[in-house]
Formats: sequence, C-alpha cells, structure tokens
Amino acid sequence: MRVHIRSFWQMAGAVAIKRYDADCTITENLFETQTPKKTIFENALKDMLNKNGKPWAPNLRPFLKQYTVLDKVSKILEENKIGSKVCSLCGSRVSTLEKLSMLGDPLSVKAENFQSFFSFGSGSGEVCLDCQFLGMMAGLALFYTSYKDGQDYVITYLFPESDTLESTYSTFLWMKDLHEPGSWRNLKVKARFYPQEPYETLILSLHTLFEKTRFIPRSSFKVMQVSNTGRNNSFLNFDSFERVEELTTFFENVETLGGDFSKFMDSLVIPGSPSADVSRREEISRMILSFKPLEERLQMIMFDFDYPVRSIYEVIVASNTMKGVNGLDQMTIDLSKKAGEVIGNAVFEAQSFGDLYSLRNSRSLEDLLLTLADLEFKYAKEDWKIRIPEEFIRILNEETWKKPKALLVIFAVNKYLSRHYASSQNGGEKIAD
Repeated sequence: MRVHIRSFWQMAGAVAIKRYDADCTITENLFETQTPKKTIFENALKDMLNKNGKPWAPNLRPFLKQYTVLDKVSKILEENKIGSKVCSLCGSRVSTLEKLSMLGDPLSVKAENFQSFFSFGSGSGEVCLDCQFLGMMAGLALFYTSYKDGQDYVITYLFPESDTLESTYSTFLWMKDLHEPGSWRNLKVKARFYPQEPYETLILSLHTLFEKTRFIPRSSFKVMQVSNTGRNNSFLNFDSFERVEELTTFFENVETLGGDFSKFMDSLVIPGSPSADVSRREEISRMILSFKPLEERLQMIMFDFDYPVRSIYEVIVASNTMKGVNGLDQMTIDLSKKAGEVIGNAVFEAQSFGDLYSLRNSRSLEDLLLTLADLEFKYAKEDWKIRIPEEFIRILNEETWKKPKALLVIFAVNKYLSRHYASSQNGGEKIAD
C-alpha cells in the first residue's frame, strides 16, 4: 500500500495503521507499507469490536454502521490493482473505485445521508480501496469522550492535523500522554469533572498536555461531535482550533499570576445528580478559545453558583492581556476587584444578597452610580460600611463603564460566595475576611 495523504481523515487512518503495523513508513505526506491490509485489520480487530465481540466498538460505530457484519468489509481489504481509473482522494491510478462515502470522508456526505443507516456516496467523487481502508481505520486514531443523553450516545472526538502527515504523527504522539483506554473515553485530563462537550474537551486536553510538556505544537485541532442512536447518526459539531501560540501564552499568563486554570474550569461546573451540569464550562471554553471578552458572561453566570470560582482574577487578567488594546488594563481590573470585594464583604455581613442583583441590573452609567450611592447610604447606618474607592469611580465613563461594572459584580459576588462557603464549612460561623 502506497498512498499520498491529502485529507485529515486519511491522516487519521495512516496514524491508526502505524499502531498496528511496525513496518509502515511515513515521509512527509507519503504513507507506505508492504504489510497486507488483511493482516493490519486482524491486528486492529480487538480494538474495533465491542465488548461482546460484535461490530463495532461504540466510538467507531458512527463511521462504520453500514457494515453490519465483518464479511462486508472484505472488499475493502483487497489490494489495489493498477488501472486507468483515478482516485479522487490520493490520485492513484487503479482498476477499481468505490463511491466516496462516510467511510472515506465523514464530512463528504450530505447531512441527510449521514443521518441514515446506509451513509453512502454524496456524488463528490470515487476512491480507491486503499483510501477506503484508511477511512475504515481512521476512527482508531481519534481521541474521544462520550456520554448518554436519553437514548442518544453523544461522542466528542479530537484529532490534530498538521501541515504534513509526518508532523501530524508527531503531534499525535505528543497527545498520546492523554490516552487512557476505556469504553466511554480514551482521554485523561486534569479536571475534577470529566468533559463532555467539544470545547471544554479541547481546552482541558490542551491544558493538561501544556502542563506536562510546557508547549502546544502548531496544529489544527479538529473537534467533532456525533450523536448516535444505534441506527441513526447526526453531526452536532465540527470545528478546528489553530491559535495555539495565543492559547499557550494565555496558559502561561494564568500560571505567572499564580492561578490554577484547572480549578477555574472545575468551578464553572454545577454538581448534580445523575450528572454534573457542564454547560457553563463549555460556554466559557468556547469564549476563551475564540479569545472573546469573558466579563459580561461571567457576570451573569456567577449568580448560578453557591460557591466561589477559583482563580477567576488570574484568568480575567490573562484573558484581557491576550486582547491587547481591545482588553482592559490590569489597573482597571485591580480597581474593580478592590471595589467589588468591599461590596461583597458588606453584603455578606448583612446577608443581603439581593443588593448584588440590584448592582448587576444597572442598565446605564447613571443607574450604576445611583445604585452605588444607594448602597453606600444603606450600609452607612450599619456596622458594615461600603466605601467605593474614588479611583474606581474615576475610570467610569459613558463609553467604557460596562466592563468595569461587570468586573465589579463578578468580584463582589465571588467575595460573598467565598465567605459564604467558608462559613458553611465551619458550621455556620462567620469567617473573617
């Protein structure tokens, strides 16, 4: 078998075959082996079948479901013969071609074909038996995690695509540190709550590897999510992430500031039964990976928790550093934090959490200033005075007040939750700031 690799699905197949064929070679984008396909398939079969020895393992079934018995793959295991027909994927001249299907490239079929039981050709080309075989093996190279959603089996897949097959294989070996075989997942990440959705899976995987290796190789990290109900499939997500240099800098900045990114991400999960709610972590993961401002959304999310978010200050500072001129300078963040913690302490002492809702619901700069004035007046009659630092008031103006206000709310709520959580851990006794 000698194949010129031109798609990420071919790359995945070649990487998978490398696991089961010690004699194959990879040179730039050329994949070669003298080992018969039947032998490679037999070597891989133990990982392809389910626990009952039937076709196929749950993580492979979405791509192989039309081959209901092993005999159906016998055609694919035949060796290519030279001929006049040209494969639309690798360009080889062969005697036999097959319709391009989900097997050769899952993204080539139309949505309605992918969802049906027999997900065959989309009319976009014909492929040789070697490319069919690469496609059949490709799922074995994907990193994945999954969960049950009613009758649906939802699977998230990761795979790195670099400039060449050779560099892709190097990145795959780098990612193998995450490999931990299991029926529901083969990914092991540094997180208290295991990831389910695409973007939290991607960012937690990259962060875990960054902590181990201190770098992230330049690559296009493919993310796919498939819902499988046995006979029917549907693509829920397909995306690529390429801004690895910026993400590496972000992780470095969080560390330099003394933050723990894993604990920050775990704090965004709401524990529950039968499973934890990871929707907020997924949302923030997507925002971080697209380097969008976090302040406005975090402000709203904070009210869903009964516990503080760990390392929130460090992540916000690191996130704004990445945005440069479009972000907030650290002085603004520090002043917002100082003012917010003053309010959070007072609200905790008075056990008046509703005042934080009033602050969050400010809809204009004038409204915000009036709310702050009302809080200062209200608490002036109590033992827990609120004195908003004058420096914070000075950074507010009609154009830029929303972000400092969002930060003010975040740090106020987080301070309240920190003290509330500490108190709950000490039998209700209030813990001094």
